[in-house]
Amino acid sequence: MMPQYKEVIKKNLFYFISSLLLFLAALFVCITYGKAEGFYLLNPYHNNIVSTIFIYLTWLGDGLFCVAVGLLLFIFNKRYLSILVISSYLLSGLIAQILKYFIVEARPAVYLKDSTYQYFIENVTLHNYHAFPSGHTASAFALATVFAVTKNNTWISLILLIIAAMVGYSRIYLGQHFLIDVFGGAVVGVAAAIICLCILNPDNKFFKKKIRYISSNTL
Repeated sequence: MMPQYKEVIKKNLFYFISSLLLFLAALFVCITYGKAEGFYLLNPYHNNIVSTIFIYLTWLGDGLFCVAVGLLLFIFNKRYLSILVISSYLLSGLIAQILKYFIVEARPAVYLKDSTYQYFIENVTLHNYHAFPSGHTASAFALATVFAVTKNNTWISLILLIIAAMVGYSRIYLGQHFLIDVFGGAVVGVAAAIICLCILNPDNKFFKKKIRYISSNTL
């Protein structure tokens, strides 16, 4: 990774430290409880209202939503930010799909098919493999990281991190992924965003003229 990553992290310490603490908490649960027990722990109760909320919330990590955000930013003359959003989404998606191809992990509905778990949602829960990492979570954290870094505001960063975390949790609540899948997706998303922020930095000599021309003070 390019040297600029240190500057990106240093200027946004609150967001990245908060993300790290969140990741460590998730990793602790993964190690302590394992896949199945951790899944049960995070799904103690379901009801129709909460299920409906998470069904809609999970779309914030969908590829179509990320592309739509990027296109809207471009239309409203936020071209540099638009490029960051689209590129970070594409990179996170590419990394996630490569990992899914090589790591064939069952999703909860398959892994727990002989269990007594009763909260799988018809026509929502997926019954297949390629669970790791969570693509929706990767997209959500890539999007959140780009906005957190470019806006560089503590409260905005906190809100963005909470929203991304809720998207990640929605994947568990809806029976799509285990916590380890969500953890992996979050790490992929943040890493992809940092890479794009470093490579597409206006001070990067290779892209300097092109990015400054595209951005034209529209960030």
